[in-house]
This record gives sequence, C-alpha cells and structure tokens, in this order.
Amino acid sequence: MWHVPRLQLRAAAAAASASHRVGVSVAGRRYQTTFAKLSLLQHQHLIGDNSTGLTSYEAAEDVQEEHRARFLTWKGLPERSRTEEDCPRPQLITFESTPTFTLGRRQDDLIPEQMFHLERPLDVHLLQRPQPIEGLFYPQVKKTNRGGLTTYHGPGQLVLWPVLDMHSSLYPKYSVSSFASHLETTTQRFLSDMFDIQTYTNRDEPGVWVQESSGPPRKIAALGVHHRRYITALGTAINIDVSVKGLERLNPWARFVPCGLEGKLATSVVAELGSAAQGMSFDFIELAQRWASIFEEGLKDASKRGVDLGR
Repeated sequence: MWHVPRLQLRAAAAAASASHRVGVSVAGRRYQTTFAKLSLLQHQHLIGDNSTGLTSYEAAEDVQEEHRARFLTWKGLPERSRTEEDCPRPQLITFESTPTFTLGRRQDDLIPEQMFHLERPLDVHLLQRPQPIEGLFYPQVKKTNRGGLTTYHGPGQLVLWPVLDMHSSLYPKYSVSSFASHLETTTQRFLSDMFDIQTYTNRDEPGVWVQESSGPPRKIAALGVHHRRYITALGTAINIDVSVKGLERLNPWARFVPCGLEGKLATSVVAELGSAAQGMSFDFIELAQRWASIFEEGLKDASKRGVDLGR
C-alpha cells in the first residue's frame, strides 16, 4: 500500500520547480526553509535551526504575518496604482511545530492550574523518519486568532497554512466556508492517495474525521481559518505520527478535550494504519509537497470549471 503513493509523491515533487534550502531571518529569528514553486503557489517549508528540525509556532506566525502584510499593503494601494505584477504570490507555509497548545480567540484565559497541567514535560519518541526526534519537551500555551477551543500542535503533526487572497483574479472567488471546504477536501485526498485512509467531514465539527467502523469518531486533521480583507491565515494540521494514545506524559491529547469535543478522539496516520505502518519512514518535506500539489490542483480545477466559490 505504501510503495505506490511514494511513486506518486516523487512524480508530483518532480513536476514542481526544484526546491532549494536557504537560511532566513524573520523578526530576529533564524531558521532554515525550503522553497518550491508550483504554477500558482509558492511553497515554503520551515525547518527549525536545531537538531530536531522543529519550528516554533511563533516563528511560523512571523513568516505568515510578514507575507500577509505584503498582501494587505498591496490591497491598500489606490486601485489605479495596483498592478497584477506587483501582487504578492499565493504562498503555502508548512512546518512541524515544537509542542504548543493553542487557545481560540474567544476562549477564556486559563487559570494557573490549567496552565501548569498543559505545560508539564512531554516525552517524545518519533523514530520513523529520516531524522528521528527524541527528547523531553516543555510545551508552550498560546492564544491565537482562530475560533474554537484548545488544540495541540507538535512533533509528528504536519501544519499547513495557505496565505492567499480569497478574491484573487487567479481563481474563482472563495467564501470563508468554501475555502475551508477546499482545505478539508485537499486533506481527504492526501490521506486517501498517500495512505489509503478514508475520511469524512462534518459541517458542524470542522476538520477531517476517519470513517467510523467502531468506537467513537476519530479526528485526524484539525481546521482553523482566520481572514482579514479576504487574506487568509492559519489552515489545517494533519496528525502523522504524533502520539495519540497512552498517559499524559507521552500523549498530549490526554491533557485536554480536543476542540471541546467530548466523547471523540484524536487519531493519526500511524494509529489508523496499525501494523501496516511498521517500516514506514515519514519525510515531512515530501508529505508537505504532495499536499501542496493537491491544494493547487484544486485551485486550478475550479478555475477551469469557471466555478464561483464565493457564494
């Protein structure tokens, strides 16, 4: 089941312009990043300047907000002085975060006991990858601009943030709901193509869920979108090999109710594949490139169909 998707992934990566790695400094932080240009989208995968390759949530936010500011500056110009050539390119920012619990913008601040509970040491052992991640981490807790309640970002999870204009002339207009749907559909196809994992979506519970065979529903990808003047921020996060079982020292999801959804569980690619995951190696740059290709393909398909997604 694994060797065919691997060939598909390599073909998709080869179709894009060759990626290259450079050192970048944003807001005083230094990190490595790979760039790959597709026909519409520029894909930037952040690689932390440390032994794990993890990127802090704050550093990723800095990159996101810097590119978002370019869009907003361009949109703030008088219409007669704007040119398509000067318009920023749609960008996808991807990364694997250091352990971080994020709170929704309307969520009440946590009391000290709750903060202490979330910030306790987290023991991480992720070996199925070119560069294993092992060690004791101290999670951060951060307020964000997204809706919803507490969720988690950390090692073993692929985070994908498209920064683009939902009303760009490059593709049909998106509404907030249709853009969220495109994120979900991209993730569903990614999980199906790469791992043969079948999923579903629920309008009342954003994100991507594994088809129910037995037991409670299982969430494999979270969704959170913020927009300002139609410029997007945040996006989706897919659990690849993050721990979703066991005690709180190993399993971050055991420390809270994910997104406030009582009676439902977090899951991951590794958890869903079970014994079939043995021997697999997860390269997050390649996985991010595959998701980027599917996401752009959806943009281009909508353009070909002449669909107005803003309704």
